[in-house]
Order: sequence, then structure tokens, then C-alpha cells
Amino acid sequence: MEKLCVIFGGASTEHDISIITGMQLAKNLESKYKIEKIYLDLNNNFYLATNAHDIAFFKDKNNLKLKPIIISNGAIYVKNVFLKKYCDISCVINCCHGGVGENGDLSAFFNINKISCTSADAIASHIAMDKHLTKTLLADIVPTVKGELVTPQNRVEQIEKIKAEFADNLIVKPNALGSSIGVKACNKADFAEQIDAIFELNDNALVEERITDLAEYNQACFMDNGELILSAIENPISKSAVLTFNEKYTSPKTKGQDRIIPAKISAKLKKQICEYTKKIYTALNMNGVVRIDYIYDKSNSKLYFNEINTIPGSMAFYLYEDLGIDYITLIEKLIANATKPQKFAYFKTDVLNKKI
Repeated sequence: MEKLCVIFGGASTEHDISIITGMQLAKNLESKYKIEKIYLDLNNNFYLATNAHDIAFFKDKNNLKLKPIIISNGAIYVKNVFLKKYCDISCVINCCHGGVGENGDLSAFFNINKISCTSADAIASHIAMDKHLTKTLLADIVPTVKGELVTPQNRVEQIEKIKAEFADNLIVKPNALGSSIGVKACNKADFAEQIDAIFELNDNALVEERITDLAEYNQACFMDNGELILSAIENPISKSAVLTFNEKYTSPKTKGQDRIIPAKISAKLKKQICEYTKKIYTALNMNGVVRIDYIYDKSNSKLYFNEINTIPGSMAFYLYEDLGIDYITLIEKLIANATKPQKFAYFKTDVLNKKI
């Protein structure tokens, strides 16, 4: 029997948000598809979550009574005394925010095991997860805010360079985390302390000049039969210098005080955002639904690319509602356009029969 699988969790600062996304998605699809829920714990071990029916099930992660599984060669195997095949996998919907879900590890794992997956492939995912690498590769395509990568190895010289060459208003963020975790508005008097705090969360830090008079705009995009489908543009509203975790996830994804959908912007700015979104998605060879975030400097009327989310919260479904694409339709399109395992060809030779 083949099943459509929804995977969520994983070793990530966004673990709990991933559970919400995965459970929400599974609940919406269960009436129409044969669904299997796969939970990836904080150590990246796979479990069947068949009996988990709401997010409250995962409150006590130390006492989850779930069956450990192995995924191999397009199928799920239950681990007992012997491995027993449980089902074949038709496709995996990746709902793992951050960590292995977004850095390309899961995409590579599914590719090796001949399983179709709704997210971008390993290379595209890894690039998008690395903020500094993304901006370096897109430098000729879209403007980005002035920034420097700080590592434990170059920390001293980079701090001195930033003090000498950057404006006083700064933003310091982990180079490869999401959901605003570890992101802080700083200045030259305290940014070094935040870099050290980030090293406790992530390998590297990214320091950028901070635009103080700004607006944020986000747009989602996915590929459907070779055509890029752009979403409405949203304008998240923040009460602080940085859009916080709570503002992103504890408020509902609807029009209201925390976001304006569609954003009230000029036709010129809308066109520019749409053009950049298409170029970025295409240049990085993305797949599945991604959300691309922008910063707009209102003082200078200039748009900057900020970052890419390859597994956006709630799969960014709320950005497609005004376009007549409901939640189920969006997910079905992602399944239909899932990344297929790469072809592999063995070239037979007689080199092993020769003495070397």
C-alpha cells in the first residue's frame, strides 16, 4: 500500500512550529488521502505518529509512545526484533521548519531513498538556509543590505571592520536560523555581545546595517507545471525594531493588525517585488512553495532582498486565498510538482578485473 506522508519536527529551534504545520496539514488531507504522519524527534529519529490527533499530543516529548521506524528505498519499515515493511511512500510533504528540514539534509535523504518530496532539492535548500551565501549568489540579481559574515575564527577582525566601516544602527542575526530567533537590533556599543550570544545557537553570525525607516514585504511562489505562481504580497506589521517570534506565530495568519494582505503599495513597487521573486526562485532552482522576504527603505524608496524561507509557516497558504487557491488546492499542487529522485546510471566497466 502506498501512502502520502507528512513529516514534521526535527532538531531545530523551530521544532514546535513544525509540529503545528504538519498536524494542521495532515488533518486537512486525511479525509481525501491515505496519510501517514512521521515525527522527527529532537535527535532526528523517525517515528510513526499515526495515533497523534492534535498538537497537545507532543507537549511531553519525553513520554511519546510512538513506533520507531526506518525509511529506506521508498518505504517505511517498523523496528521490532526484525524490520517489517509498513508501507510504500508515494510522496513526502516536508513540514520541518529549520534544521534538517530546510538545510537540504532531508531533501538529500529522500533523494537517496528514491522518494519524491515537496520541498526544494538539497543544493537549493542549503543555499537558501545560509543567509550570507544566498545574498552573495544573488548579488547581481537583487540589491541586498550591506553585511558581513562573522565566524568564531574571524570574529576579532570582523568586529573591528564593522566598527570602522558600518553605520551605527545594526542588525545581528544567526546566519542559518529562522523565525527571528537570535535576531536583535543593535549598535556598535553592544553588537559584539550579540554575536557571542548567537555563537551559542548557530555556527556563524550575520551583521548588517539596519534600516530604521522600513517596511517589510513578503511574497510566496511555487512552480506548477512549469509556470511560476506568485502569491499576494503581505506587509507584516511589527511593534518592535525586529519582527518577533511571537508576532510571527502566536497571532493568526489572517488579515488584521499584524499583517496587511494584500499590501497597500504602488503598482511600481508591486511589479518590482514580483520581478525579483521570479528571478530569485528561478536562479536558485527552487521547488515547492517558498516565501521570499523583502525590506523596503522608505527614506530612499529602495527595495532589498532579505531572505528565503523554503518551508514557510503554514505553507504560506494565507497568501494564496485572495487568488482563489485554497489550502487543499495549494497542497495538491505541491504534491503534483514534487521533486522527483534524481536519475542514476551505472556504467559497467572491467576495471575491477585488472591489477592496479
